[in-house]
Amino acid sequence: MAEKREYTVVELDTINVTPEEIISGAMNEEIKARMLKTIETEGPILESLLYKRVISSFSLKKVGSRILPVFDAVASSLPVQITEDEGERLFHSNNEDDSFRPTPESEIRYSYQIPTEEAVNCLEYIIQNAEKTVTKSELEKLFKAEMGYDRLGSQVEALFKRAAKNPRLKRTGNGRFTK
Repeated sequence: MAEKREYTVVELDTINVTPEEIISGAMNEEIKARMLKTIETEGPILESLLYKRVISSFSLKKVGSRILPVFDAVASSLPVQITEDEGERLFHSNNEDDSFRPTPESEIRYSYQIPTEEAVNCLEYIIQNAEKTVTKSELEKLFKAEMGYDRLGSQVEALFKRAAKNPRLKRTGNGRFTK
């Protein structure tokens, strides 16, 4: 049964690192350690958000084309399960369950940084707690509220649509969602 749990953002100490130190390979173990800590705290986590968290902890603004291959190599060597979500790698922690995690108001996690599986878990939660079957438009409104979004922008709508297509979600003959 899908559950709601608090989303926790990893806390990484900020250090100053130059791109040259990363390219040289001198920081590979530190990158690996920070990636693993981020995955265990925030997993499942999409590659883009994982990289963003680690890069920010190195006082860098972005991963340039020279640094990206180093991050890719380190990430590929991690002892965690890696799957794909909408064409992006998804890194799984060891303590995952079938929950979803609304982003607290004090943090920023954009809808494109939320794995589709987590959105499916949210929809299951809503459907399980509904007293009756739910229309797609009702489900969409409830999804937006549960995930902590003020409005249904195109990115939130795209996440909802991907999740709503999941075969785990049961539908009645007239297209309503049901337990």
